[in-house]
Amino acid sequence: FTLSSNAGEEEPRMSGNPQLDSDISSMIVTVSSMTDDSILNLKQSQDKKLLMLMNLCHEFFYIFQMMDPSRLSSVSLRMVQLSFGCGITELSPLAFAQFGVVVLSGGNAIVGYRMGSLALKLARNLCAPRLISSVIAVVQPYLAWVAEPLQTITESHQHGHTLGAQCGDVSSSTLNYAWFCMAKLLSGGDLEVVRRESCRFLKELRSKKQNWGFLCASITYLLSVALIEGPNSDVLVGNCDLPSETHIFAFAVERKHELISFGIRTHRLIRNFLFRQYDEMSNSSILSYLLERKPPLHSLFIIGVFYQGLTSYCIARRTRDDIWTTRGNAALTFIQHWSHSSQWNFQNKVLLLQAEKSFTCGNLTEAQNFYKDSITSARRHKFIHEEGVSHELSGLFFLDRGLRDKAHEELLHSVRCFRTWGAYAVADRVNILIGDNFSDTTCSEGHVFETASHTAEDSTKRRYYLDF
Repeated sequence: FTLSSNAGEEEPRMSGNPQLDSDISSMIVTVSSMTDDSILNLKQSQDKKLLMLMNLCHEFFYIFQMMDPSRLSSVSLRMVQLSFGCGITELSPLAFAQFGVVVLSGGNAIVGYRMGSLALKLARNLCAPRLISSVIAVVQPYLAWVAEPLQTITESHQHGHTLGAQCGDVSSSTLNYAWFCMAKLLSGGDLEVVRRESCRFLKELRSKKQNWGFLCASITYLLSVALIEGPNSDVLVGNCDLPSETHIFAFAVERKHELISFGIRTHRLIRNFLFRQYDEMSNSSILSYLLERKPPLHSLFIIGVFYQGLTSYCIARRTRDDIWTTRGNAALTFIQHWSHSSQWNFQNKVLLLQAEKSFTCGNLTEAQNFYKDSITSARRHKFIHEEGVSHELSGLFFLDRGLRDKAHEELLHSVRCFRTWGAYAVADRVNILIGDNFSDTTCSEGHVFETASHTAEDSTKRRYYLDF
């Protein structure tokens, strides 16, 4: 702040400042009134004071991203103002990307995503491969999910990782690989690949004594292990010399890494839902944090809201407390907003939340149709893990209605989807549900087959994991 003041700059303002909101709106109008070519052809500048201010704002951005997201809007706006008013510098592509993150967090998907696209084009125009890697590390997790399939975001992070490594940009290369592991998990990629790659990556970071990206990769690794091994696998992780989730969370809170600690809470919510740990699920509120703090909207947080909605409707039916229905409805409204930008990423999620809402409210015919459509959409858009969730919730719906044959069929489909994803512990949980609700005559063959398959197939994977 002292350096900023000495340079004649104001202290970065906090979100909610009326003048800041007005300035952001004015910049959005300016950007919207210009063509891509006119923006990409803005004059370049090597002015020393401008370069110093841009570097200072860039440092502010990464500090505030972890510790005080409420000031990100002010910093990113200032970088774009400097780029438009004084000239393009090598940090302008990052300025565009970071401002796009702020605009998107405010709900404007069109301008936010456009700023991300312009950032990548400008970085390429400046012939700066090193810069492209750092821009990818911002655009892909925080902006691209608005319009691009989550599966392609995984591929983009691999590209960013390779570019950064080739150019010597260790930080961007590392961060892109941490995001690659997380994106692969969130998009329904093979969990064993996620576990193997994040395990290898963490060992590499430890051997090089690199901290950048370690926490992000750790929480992805821990979630993948939980889904494969079971929700109490933290004990095994501790024996393998990797900090447990509890220790990582405590460290993030102690160091005031707000986004990391929030990311851990989001992972916990997803895990708790998939293992139906209702007592722990009721303590998490992803949506209220996003609305109050307005942090960068990582795809993890959006998917977290989806699971919060499912959680809320499940608890509403268990407790018959309308407050949970209201929370589920709020999550549905939030996901519906973003589905207008990307049907690929969000159509199946909206349909499943609508099914759960209809079931909770007693609209059974409507719920049945929504469950069917959500399964079809998840399959079409290649989200095998969410297809498994839809099959299971559909099975529970039919079981509640007394349609046992249909319920059994849906639950078996759920087991197969979870096993295809690699979530063997989740598949085992659903198998136990089948065994608890159906006679041996009805379900023993399928149940025994799935369990035996898990035991035989997974022994090598468990040995690999324990070698860590």
